[in-house]
Amino acid sequence: MAGVSKASGQENWSSRAAFILAAIGSAVGLGNLWRFPYVAGESGGGAFVLIYILCIVLIGLPVLCAELMIGRRGGGSAISAVTRLARTEGHPALWGTFAGLGILASFLILSFYCMIAGWVLYYVIAILGDLFSNIASNGLGAISAGAFESSTPEEISGRLGALLARPGEAIIYQGIFVLLTIGIVSRGISGGIEKAVTILMPAFFVMLLILVVVALVQGDGTAAVNYLFKPDFAALAAGIADRSILSNALGQAFFSIGLGSALMITYGMYMSKDADVPGSAAIVCSADTIVALIAGLAIFPIVFQFGLEPGGGPGLMFGTLPLAFQQMPFGAVFGAVFFLMALFAALTSSISLLEPAVAWRDGGADLAPEAKMKRRLLASIGLGGILFALGVMHILSQVPTGQANFFNSWVPVDFGPFAGKTFFDFVDVLTSQFLLPIVALLTAIFAGWVVSKTASREELGFKTESRYRAWYFLIRFVCPAAIFLIVLTSLGIL
Repeated sequence: MAGVSKASGQENWSSRAAFILAAIGSAVGLGNLWRFPYVAGESGGGAFVLIYILCIVLIGLPVLCAELMIGRRGGGSAISAVTRLARTEGHPALWGTFAGLGILASFLILSFYCMIAGWVLYYVIAILGDLFSNIASNGLGAISAGAFESSTPEEISGRLGALLARPGEAIIYQGIFVLLTIGIVSRGISGGIEKAVTILMPAFFVMLLILVVVALVQGDGTAAVNYLFKPDFAALAAGIADRSILSNALGQAFFSIGLGSALMITYGMYMSKDADVPGSAAIVCSADTIVALIAGLAIFPIVFQFGLEPGGGPGLMFGTLPLAFQQMPFGAVFGAVFFLMALFAALTSSISLLEPAVAWRDGGADLAPEAKMKRRLLASIGLGGILFALGVMHILSQVPTGQANFFNSWVPVDFGPFAGKTFFDFVDVLTSQFLLPIVALLTAIFAGWVVSKTASREELGFKTESRYRAWYFLIRFVCPAAIFLIVLTSLGIL
């Protein structure tokens, strides 16, 4: 069981392994399964992967260490952790504002993440329903059939569009996923999040490895390896020239690891004082990158084998892959496994995205464990209701324009990078291009310039002074400069 401090009522991870599983679960999500492999292939293959790894090592890892350090040092909630540290160092409590922005970012991201996870849940049920119906009609031999065997390619690729045109059904799937997320988070660290990730993450990895083996055996592994790992220096040079490579690589690092969302500050609060912060952070960053690359090896051999286009975003997961699963032997089974794996990844990410807001609402002040759990339950239900309402707005904004409603034509902010964006696209741009990098920038400044060297050195516990000095230099100079350039790029100034 996770330990509870009697002084503050705050739970702790029961072990380092539990924290690492939870942190990896928060980092590994739907973006790993479609966005990273596609962006890597289109942006220079192995050359982009190298740039991405450099971004992780030089920027992502130092900021992750800083967030975990702030959370464990301050405690309470993300806002109270930053506020306490600032006051301890003789600085104004106003610094807690950036943690509040991080909580807002994680909550807004979760509001549309639940919508997309609802799509995944729909595909799990649709593929399994089609498979069981086929078995009932044709016997157990039908288990070797492809997914949606009786459907035309147009019907398969158009399934997501058809779901978007049925917003009531999409709202139900989203609501189910929101309830799952609330149910886990409301039970706390030991009874909810930790138990969930110790079941979901091992199952996720098993399914991922099964799919990789199947993809490499049945698909075109050579084409997939070339797409992901063969350096395309012309594409890399073009991306460097227009700054898209660095922007994509750093943006993927922020979104995937959860930097700038107060998520890792919150998870850091539950780390024990003897936990190895830099070592744990390195494992999380490495695992996230490895999973993204392995996911590419599970997806693209099948895509290339059947002559399909490796389109990015939802088109890859909800259009291209179902077509591939239709054409391959046992495609219905492997399609169901793939979407179930994606659902597990979505759930481990969603509980971590909700946790910062719940930790804030359940009380950063010293409270008895029973009082905190009661507040946690009420906070989970209340925030879940808001989450569901925002998700409905996202779903309605995705309804085809031929079906008129307010949200699919409403443009909340019609200027600059938000011009012409419906509610879903507006929130996506606001969080990924502005809130996450701005909060990460302020986190780096806070850790490097506000928190004293004595406090950060003691909390991080680097094994050698040279490693601490390297982190200190990166967090003070390299990270703020690089993130600031990305913010200027998002604003269209560069």
